Parts: sequence; structure tokens; C-alpha cells
Amino acid sequence: MITAADILESRLVQAVVAGGFLALGWLVNGWGNRREASRLRAEKLRDYHRAIYAEIASYLDNLDSPEALAAYRDDIVQAMQDDADYVPLIPREKNDTIFRALVEQINILPRVTIDPIVVYYNQLFAIETLIEDMRGERFRTLGQKRRTVMYRDYMDLKIQAFHDGHYALRMIAAFADGGREAAVEEERKIARELAGEGVSIPAAARSGRSRG
Repeated sequence: MITAADILESRLVQAVVAGGFLALGWLVNGWGNRREASRLRAEKLRDYHRAIYAEIASYLDNLDSPEALAAYRDDIVQAMQDDADYVPLIPREKNDTIFRALVEQINILPRVTIDPIVVYYNQLFAIETLIEDMRGERFRTLGQKRRTVMYRDYMDLKIQAFHDGHYALRMIAAFADGGREAAVEEERKIARELAGEGVSIPAAARSGRSRG
């Protein structure tokens, strides 16, 4: 004979089993959602790295080399020293279109590549600011000695941007090839190389510390 207690116990067992299946479903769905979110994040990170890498590489290709930049700088400086009225033509530049489009979501990138990327683009911002100053009327009213100093500073910023850009490219490539550990090791390698060459080391590499 089935009693009320038996019915109650049966219903309790059914409820527990149903609850267990429901909880298991939540866990499976949650795991699946987290896995998909992780996949999408990794895909976006790769896309951002590729886009920024392409933009930096394009500008560095235009710069040619530090030696070529220094030679051009010295030629213009000599022309300015020879002719007190000579004012070099400084073209406007726009080499950060992709970075500006992605900057609001730049936090998706790992710290180990964000630092060198930001150092590089900050150098470009400094160049753009100086370009605007040198294209203004006030620049033309300065004495040639002062104009020459500003022009030299402008070209030296470009030379440093070349080094900063190559540093950023190497860090992005290292992360793409081997993840954070490979990028950290590449960071240390770059710091040793630049220190040995006496080149100004990008701010992000000066400590040689590990980053996330």
C-alpha cells in the first residue's frame, strides 16, 4: 500500500534529480559560454595585433632606417645653416588611424604588448604636435638657429619612433608566436640589445620586468 509519505518521498527524489540536472545544465552552459567568450576574445586580440602591426610596419617602411633619417636631417640642417632664410617644408602626417579606431578597446591586449604599442604611438603624437608648430607662422618668425634646433628635434623624434616601432613589432610577433612568456623573454632580449648598442631604450622596456 502506497502511503502519503511514500508519495512525498518520491516527489522529493524527483525534485532533487530534476534540480541536479538543471544545475548540471547551468554548469555546462556556463562553461560553454566562457569557452566561447574566451575564443572570441583571443580572436579579437589577434585581429587587433595584426591591424596595429600592419600600421606600424607601414610607417617604419616609409622611414627607411635611422641612418637614412640622420643623413637627411644633417643635409637639411646644413642647408638651414647655409641660408638664414631657408625654411624646410614639413608635411603633415597621419600614421595612427588604426590605433585611434581601436584605442577605446585597447585593454583587450596583454600588458606586455600594450606598453610598447602606447610608447610608440605617444612618440607619433609628439611628432604630430611638433609638425603643427613648425607649420605655423610663428615658426617662420623665429631666428634660423632656433628653427634649426626644432628641425633637429623633429628628425630625432622620428629616429626614436623607428626604434620604438621596431620594439613594438618584435613584442607583437613574440606574443603571437609563443604567448606571454615568449613576449617577456623577447622584452628582456631587446633591453639587453639596445643597452649594448647605446640606443635610447623605449620606456616600456627599461625595467625589463615581467608583465601580464
